[in-house]
Amino acid sequence: MPGNRNAWIRLGLRSVTATFFILGALLLLGRHWVTFSWPSTLGTVERVAVTPVGDPEDSRAPGEQFRPSVGYRYTVEGAEYTGNQITVFDWVYRSEARVRDLLADADVRNGGRVPVYYDPDDPETAVLVRSVPWHRLEVILGLLFMVALPIAVVFFSIVDVVRGGASRRDDGSRGRMW
Repeated sequence: MPGNRNAWIRLGLRSVTATFFILGALLLLGRHWVTFSWPSTLGTVERVAVTPVGDPEDSRAPGEQFRPSVGYRYTVEGAEYTGNQITVFDWVYRSEARVRDLLADADVRNGGRVPVYYDPDDPETAVLVRSVPWHRLEVILGLLFMVALPIAVVFFSIVDVVRGGASRRDDGSRGRMW
């Protein structure tokens, strides 16, 4: 039974590792989800710009990149605050048009009135867009590698335990699981 014992050890270690990956993913998504419970107030956009990021002449850089740059003013319980966060994370975009699309989708324009979602425990912390950007490749890959892959590893470790921990090289199954 040493093969089965080793299979249980592998399952335990992989499960612990998978738990850390999944907790990390939940913490990152939690930063977005917490904003859905934040109250909102109307704010006034004072500044909107598209800012180039990095050095386009740097050979290590992936090319020209852009970031939205905003400034807005809002009032919470009689106190006035200023903010510059559009989303929870400062995303960088490969084209100026994508930044302008983000700003248009959020209806962010100079002098415009926008809903500002603020942290009730710290009203200085606020965002204009509180949705999870599922269209971003980083979010999809993060979900894939921090959730789906660890779950698959644990699943196949369970299969290994069910099979008795025997090596798949010697069973002649040619890749079949059972």
